[in-house]
Amino acid sequence: MSDSRTVSGGCFDDTMAVRTCKFFYLLKYAAGALYILSAAFLPLWVSFAVCLLFFVLSFMTVFPKAAALFSLTDEDKLRRLRFDIQLLTSVLMVCLAVAILLERYGASIGAEFPTFLIFQALAVTVFSTRSWFSLFNRVTIYEDIRETDSFKNISLLYEFFLIALRVLGAFLAGLWVASFTGYELTPDFFNRLFFIALIGAFVGSLFEAIPSKINANVSIYLSAFFSMCLLYILNYQTPWSETALAALFSVVLAFLAYRYKIADVSALFSAAVLGILIILFTNIWWYILLVAFFVLGGAFTKYKFKQKKDAGLAESKTGNRSYENVFSNSIWALIIAVLYGVLSQNPEWSWLAAPLVFAYVGTVATATGDTLASEIGVTSKGQTYMITNLRKSRPGEDGGVSLLGEGAALAGSAIIGILAFAFGIIDSLSLSLLVAVVGGFLGTNIDSVLGAVLQKRGYLTNSGVNVVSTLAGAVISFALFFLIF
Repeated sequence: MSDSRTVSGGCFDDTMAVRTCKFFYLLKYAAGALYILSAAFLPLWVSFAVCLLFFVLSFMTVFPKAAALFSLTDEDKLRRLRFDIQLLTSVLMVCLAVAILLERYGASIGAEFPTFLIFQALAVTVFSTRSWFSLFNRVTIYEDIRETDSFKNISLLYEFFLIALRVLGAFLAGLWVASFTGYELTPDFFNRLFFIALIGAFVGSLFEAIPSKINANVSIYLSAFFSMCLLYILNYQTPWSETALAALFSVVLAFLAYRYKIADVSALFSAAVLGILIILFTNIWWYILLVAFFVLGGAFTKYKFKQKKDAGLAESKTGNRSYENVFSNSIWALIIAVLYGVLSQNPEWSWLAAPLVFAYVGTVATATGDTLASEIGVTSKGQTYMITNLRKSRPGEDGGVSLLGEGAALAGSAIIGILAFAFGIIDSLSLSLLVAVVGGFLGTNIDSVLGAVLQKRGYLTNSGVNVVSTLAGAVISFALFFLIF
């Protein structure tokens, strides 16, 4: 009889803990919504004071008593909750303090701070994957769910539904606060706000998907906030329908890369962010050229994969690309595309648009040439040589080059040149091939030199080498424009 009561009591306790967890996160959503709603018509110093109050309370004895109402008595979980509150309120207080100072003294120095961005980023943060997952699954507060099968196997439909909520939440939060703080709600402002909300939501989701020791909520907030600030400063917007279509197209392509095991989840979000920005700042063909690099890279990563894996030379255990690989090879393509979009609209700097086209083709050609050289070259049966002294080296050794690898680099660069012409990015085939082959082939070999000189000594990682070499390819092709014209 006593055993029956114990089991019964255990089930009851477990059920109550799960219900309490759901109530906790529902309360979190309500508190976040109330905080954003009140921010529209209350002075900023009140929002600051609320954050300060929660920050101070987290150090006081009342905190564990309040946590106990949610059955949160475990010391480790209590410590994590306290740390989460302290860190997030600290970040919010810094942002609010800057906004308050600029509100008071900004006019004298010609600076303004769009306070609605603070609350847009908060709306993105509120819809965290952990809290949303906890609402619909049997988990307790601060339960370690990241290693559970149910959390790992969250469907992409679920992920993108959550991103849609983040976009909607950020857009409505920005619209609400902006409407009470003197912004004129014109169609252009709506378009700009939607653009900012969309990118902030995707960037926040990306940083949540990236494994990190940084607190997840702070990582989401800061990444969303700074990306939104940057877009606001650029003062760039497109019609909301174009923004939505660019997002849909980018997501579909990124999903296909994930579906066919070319990319993991973090790379999926990375590619989606790249796609949205590159399409909106240039056009769809610029992004498709970059997609061609990902497709070629993914295909040749699988080339003789078992042989490379057995030799310890495979990209990863599965051959899937991660966010690190995506951004290390594409960050300059993104920067160049954004610069092209901004400078093209500025009459004083529009003369730089044409050489930036060359730079874009050069950086993509370098990434493609280097990837093909690495993935194909390591399978070479011929001799490999160190690029700095031409001494014999092992296949896959940093700085090692082979005849097959050099041929693969030329072929990869040439393919990008042909595609750049086919997509109308450069209107001459011979010129497009010249830009891609010169920039891509030289950039690939600069990558090998950096590998031999810096990577082998531990000064740069493989990702760091990719960042520098793709920049080199861009600079070479950029300079080539002025040599030709």
